[in-house]
Amino acid sequence: MEEVKRGPLDRLEVSMRTVAAICLFGMALLTGTDVLLRGVYNTPIFGCEEIVSILGIVVVGFALPYAHEQRSHIGVEIFVRRLPRKARRIVRLVTDSATLALVLTIAWRMVLYAGTQAESGEVSMNLELPDYMIIYVLAFGFLVYALCLVRDIMKFFKGSEA
Repeated sequence: MEEVKRGPLDRLEVSMRTVAAICLFGMALLTGTDVLLRGVYNTPIFGCEEIVSILGIVVVGFALPYAHEQRSHIGVEIFVRRLPRKARRIVRLVTDSATLALVLTIAWRMVLYAGTQAESGEVSMNLELPDYMIIYVLAFGFLVYALCLVRDIMKFFKGSEA
């Protein structure tokens, strides 16, 4: 059974995971409906590709904190697990710190890019939805992921990491 999440960051991660799961379900439902309507009535859903793409972006962005929490990112476990515990902890600190720098840079650049898109009035091709909104959503996912990394780095220095 899943342990109870206590802190605000944990609750946010659970909420984001729920939204990601709903969006993933919506992608499958929308794609299936579109295929069915194309096959049976030769009538596709207008803008289906755009909507599925947007939902996919939300899934990726909002699943990042959960994937980090579950340690389901790619790692070099075959090498790292043979190291002594202290060396494993240092490798984890270095990788978490490097990942934090990268993720913060990505989030920052995405916010700048979204601002540029908002100023230019860029919209999607068919549905004419504002592109900058979805870029902000993805940047938010990266920011929450960065906060999860900060929490893990703080746990390392407190000596309480799992």
